Amino acid sequence: MEGYRYQQFAYLIIPLTLGVEFFLTARAERKKEGKESAKAVSMDALGYLFIAIIPAMFLFTIFSLEYKRFPLMVQLLHRLDRYGVMFFFLGAWWQVFLITALRARRVAERGGKCFLEVWCPYLALGGFISALILWVAPWNLMWVSVLWFVGTCSMCGIVGTAPQKVSKIFIVLALLVLIGENILFIMLDAIV
Repeated sequence: MEGYRYQQFAYLIIPLTLGVEFFLTARAERKKEGKESAKAVSMDALGYLFIAIIPAMFLFTIFSLEYKRFPLMVQLLHRLDRYGVMFFFLGAWWQVFLITALRARRVAERGGKCFLEVWCPYLALGGFISALILWVAPWNLMWVSVLWFVGTCSMCGIVGTAPQKVSKIFIVLALLVLIGENILFIMLDAIV
């Protein structure tokens, strides 16, 4: 197996973390409502998507391509592999934003400490993906990414943004980055 594939396995940490966050948010929703709700069920479904289905597809395409399985589906598998890498590579940012939004939402509901429960994991995951993905990137992009995470954390901390607003801000950021990523992927896929 190619060496870069092992680095791609490390990308799975972010979607697995996001899946756990969806499950925790669903549990908090059930406690708040006292019964089963559509929000809790949809959060559980998204949790299963990020914990099981997406990593399974990612691993399936990697092993199928590396060990030359399914020779009649090579084109489709290459496309899935490219999208999977884009999903985890560029998608790590929107997933970290979504993790932060879910954590801030739970903190807002129970009144916990925003610094320890929201900003520390945000900075840790941001530093992790910046180092993992952009370690050898040109133009010091790794440090630009790190400064982005530190800057957004500092701005929200200095302004004293309430956890409910942090949740909304980061959901909007996640959606913008997700849409931008898919537009970029379509353009890159057309070129390649």
